[in-house]
Amino acid sequence: MEPEPFDPKDARQQFEIRKRGWGGYVAKSVAPDGFPPGFLRRKGWRVVTSTESDFELNEARGLDRNLRDRLPDFHFPLSQRSSASVVVGKWYCPFMFIKEGKLKDQFIASRYYEMTLEQRWEQIFAYENSLSEGNSVIVDAVVQREVIAVAGREVAPDERNVVDGIMWFRSSSNVGGEASVGLSLEIVERMKWEQERAGWPGGNESYVTVKRVEEFGGIGGWKKLGCYVLVERFVLRRMDGSLVLTHDFKHTHQIRSKWE
Repeated sequence: MEPEPFDPKDARQQFEIRKRGWGGYVAKSVAPDGFPPGFLRRKGWRVVTSTESDFELNEARGLDRNLRDRLPDFHFPLSQRSSASVVVGKWYCPFMFIKEGKLKDQFIASRYYEMTLEQRWEQIFAYENSLSEGNSVIVDAVVQREVIAVAGREVAPDERNVVDGIMWFRSSSNVGGEASVGLSLEIVERMKWEQERAGWPGGNESYVTVKRVEEFGGIGGWKKLGCYVLVERFVLRRMDGSLVLTHDFKHTHQIRSKWE
């Protein structure tokens, strides 16, 4: 049988490994009609591990729910269009779930990819009270629900497509260059699941309109108003720290305002 591309949903590519009583291991296919590859088919095979001197994985504890629920600090001046980012989750993704360039080169460059989840407040509306107006302001802002960037360049909605269980993202520059990366649907679905359970609404709409009335409740007058939305960003990096992809989710149910 010829080797097939990696498919985590294919039961024939899933194996149950058990330790034998007298030593060594034995593997059995999960699928009734499947069988392990040759190196796993031998009975009593053993495992030897070693770590290369230039290979290091730091601790990744997944999602910190308490830190995520706390939300980023909102004490910053209105002159800043966004707050400082806070990392609330960290994972590692094996290279077989990421597609970029040639497989041989990818394996040498980054066997694992670092995925972090960050939070920040991002300004969606600003208003200056230059005419000594009243204490209420009508906020009317259009917010892009998702923003994806490959190698720092935004991916247009029509530059995403699914091929053989991989969602491809492509970005282009003004000088004609193109960057692309593919994520397995397991990663894409997990990211959206993580967002939806935090209140981000699913759906196919690219934009949502935020309309509300903000009331100034302070003493004296005010000069400026800023409205901010909570943004959660997944950041994918190679092991050398170079940026691969960012995926922003705008949580329009989390809006905060500040006055000056």
